[in-house]
Amino acid sequence: MSAVKRLSMELDGWQAAWKQLEAFLDRMDGVADQDAPHVQTVCALLPVFNVIERARRRAVGIALAPALSAAPRGEGLPAVSVGALVGTEGRLPGVEELEFAAGTIGTDSDGKLTGAALLAGTVTLFAFRDEKHGGEVAVRVPTYDFGPLSASGTVEDAIDAGLFTTDQRKEAAESGIAELGTWTGLRSERRAELKTTAETVSLSSVLDGLSVTSASSAFDPVASGAATRQSECLADRDVLLQAKATVEEQGATPELTDALQRAADSLQASATDYGAVATALQPPRTVIASVPGLASLKTTLRRADSPGIPGQLSNELTTLDIEAGKGMDAAVEARLAYPDGPLRMLRTLEWSLRFHWVFRQRWFEARNRIALAPLMRQVLQPFCDSLTRVLAGQSTGIPLVGTVLLVKDTPTQATALSVTPTVDLGRVQAGHIAQVGGDRPTLALVLGWEVKGAEKRLRIAPLNVSIATDAKLPGVAGLVRSGSPVNGNAVSLSTQELLDGHAAVGPQADGTVQEIITLGAKLNLLLGQGGGALGLVPPAVAAPYPGQTFNLLPPVDVGATRLFLDGMPVASTSGSSQPVQMARPGELLLVRGADEEGTWWQGVAQVDTVDVRTGAAARADDEVTTTPTPLCCEDDEEVVVITLRDLQLPKALVRDVTLRRDFKGFGGPSLATGVMLPIELDPGTANITVQDGGVTKTVLRDPELRAATTVLKSWLGVPT
Repeated sequence: MSAVKRLSMELDGWQAAWKQLEAFLDRMDGVADQDAPHVQTVCALLPVFNVIERARRRAVGIALAPALSAAPRGEGLPAVSVGALVGTEGRLPGVEELEFAAGTIGTDSDGKLTGAALLAGTVTLFAFRDEKHGGEVAVRVPTYDFGPLSASGTVEDAIDAGLFTTDQRKEAAESGIAELGTWTGLRSERRAELKTTAETVSLSSVLDGLSVTSASSAFDPVASGAATRQSECLADRDVLLQAKATVEEQGATPELTDALQRAADSLQASATDYGAVATALQPPRTVIASVPGLASLKTTLRRADSPGIPGQLSNELTTLDIEAGKGMDAAVEARLAYPDGPLRMLRTLEWSLRFHWVFRQRWFEARNRIALAPLMRQVLQPFCDSLTRVLAGQSTGIPLVGTVLLVKDTPTQATALSVTPTVDLGRVQAGHIAQVGGDRPTLALVLGWEVKGAEKRLRIAPLNVSIATDAKLPGVAGLVRSGSPVNGNAVSLSTQELLDGHAAVGPQADGTVQEIITLGAKLNLLLGQGGGALGLVPPAVAAPYPGQTFNLLPPVDVGATRLFLDGMPVASTSGSSQPVQMARPGELLLVRGADEEGTWWQGVAQVDTVDVRTGAAARADDEVTTTPTPLCCEDDEEVVVITLRDLQLPKALVRDVTLRRDFKGFGGPSLATGVMLPIELDPGTANITVQDGGVTKTVLRDPELRAATTVLKSWLGVPT
């Protein structure tokens, strides 16, 4: 079996392996999407209950402590330790209680259930760097809503004091039906455990204990307390309005959204009352010298503390407490539904991925080392060697013995050469280069051979035959005639011809020069300039303006057929003693820039022609091309116009667009799967970043990779 065939089969295996892992990740995303409305609701309502508890403290002087900070998947939250999850009796139940209910229950040395909750620490497995995920997106498991857990640990007695006790778990395992506790029930239990002390009095009670005969300094705590509570009420009002907007998006009941609005209005009124008290108690505090004035102030503060019945929550906050409790209970029940609530399923999948990933990563590393990379080198080495020989003026290395002729007229872009039937093709390999003579000479990149009846054919990359039509030129434009020789004879090419992209003997031989330029660019695309992860170094083909990056006039639209340089290249930096264009027909160049959303892309353009034209002349072609001339090109201003054979970009590039030759190449795993794999699976594929407004952004190379895999598959004879 040929190396090309074995490599094709190996690529099939790699694509299947990645698709398995991708299906796993897609399943996780699907479950996370099912959980999303419920986790949004939970994380939006927890701050609402914090607001209610603060109002309770203002009214009666006692309340549960705020719940742990929470955000969907812990986005933006710092890491926490297991210790932060312990000792929850005096605070609102938070998202940690859902984790205890969905998590593993501990056992002792005899295997008996202990009631302790076991939670796995959060680990980062890898980061995406592809088009589908929009760049650097880290995959962390588990994705706790209270933030990453710094290390695995045990929370003692958490199970039986929570939402899914040991007895409930046993019953669920035996009957298949689970009865879980409710979030509001757990909160009520904790409220019942709160103890009042001499300090747990409302601010209005402090003021009630003062009179006109009290020292002025005795009113200081009331003044500062009222100012603090005014700010607190205003901040809490904003919390409720934000929660309203969030739960509305998740389809909350009108009763809940209405209760949130009414409670927010009530807090605004309380803030006004607290502000009045704080202002009245500013020096010189004349109000405290008047019995009626002080009595009025006491009434205002009692109303601020308890807008309804003294010592109780306002009607608005009481109603909110009820409606928000219903919403929270429904969201918690949906997430914890036994046995397939989305939170339970997500944790199961995350645990599975955590272990599956370790073995998959080892498979990728080992398989790349022992099979993929050696096969890639074996198959691509002849491409590099043949081009190296051509550039050195040596025979191309294709093993053709005797006189071999074309037996059919062959047009440009043909993918087969019918040759003398008696020739022995047994030692011809993919990557060999054949010289095709005649009036329109060129080079053919051989990809294999085949026998069709009595006909022997060399399978080739699309043939590049000069299409110059000047009547004085020999031969037929775009055609190699039957009887033309096919051999491995040396080709004589100068550096100047490579810089020009044209043959010195005349346009009829341009195919030879341009095929070398195209092959060199394709090897750079796959392997990178100077080589890369595969350990192959493509031969350097002389190019004009070496090492330079060219700015393009934006926008560069999807499917653009023309590019416009921003400014004229300085001729003295071209690397040539004669004027040359900045690119050659058939050459591949990289196009990089940012789209309107600020995402950076890198694609590949194949050049057709390069011309220097005036703005007026360029605009005259607008009617026959899909890419209009930029408005900034004045009629008498010269501009470099690059006409393209192909450009693949998923989004229009609107700023910082450049044309470049700094190919980095790709590692074997990404080429094999056709996916910009995480760097943990393919460290040989470079991660390119740019600084954009002080922010480091990943350049998405997916379009470039698609171009590279198209080249590789075409060379292997695999459908693209």
